Amino acid sequence: MTSLADAYARLPHAGGMRLLERVSAWDAHGIRCLTRSHQRPDNPLRAAAGLSCVHAIEYAAQAAAVHGVLCGVLTRGPVLLLAAAGDLDLARPYLDDLPGELCIEAALEARAGASARYRFVLASDEQRCASGTITLMPGPPAAAAAS
Repeated sequence: MTSLADAYARLPHAGGMRLLERVSAWDAHGIRCLTRSHQRPDNPLRAAAGLSCVHAIEYAAQAAAVHGVLCGVLTRGPVLLLAAAGDLDLARPYLDDLPGELCIEAALEARAGASARYRFVLASDEQRCASGTITLMPGPPAAAAAS
């Protein structure tokens, strides 16, 4: 599987919440994605004041989830939950005022089944906007979640 659309088909994100536009590189150790979705006025994460830099965590989580699909770890589409975010460095208050593409890099630090920990960096025009770590874990099975 090589297309971003194919990867998103295995994830729960739909419509405007598909924040990533391209995968520019990936291998077993990480992924690099590009997007201009931070500039869209209809970005679903955008508030009246703008798109907060804290949403870099969601961009990184989507890149990590796409990486899991591309690597064949998420073959049956378990819903992944963002279990933790840490070591955050948010270098600016907002993302939507960046004129260039966002580059999201997520490097795999550890994996146990579908659970994974990634170190991420978001940058625009080589200016670091945010960095940190995220941990993704499978959510409960659909039947358990419904009860």
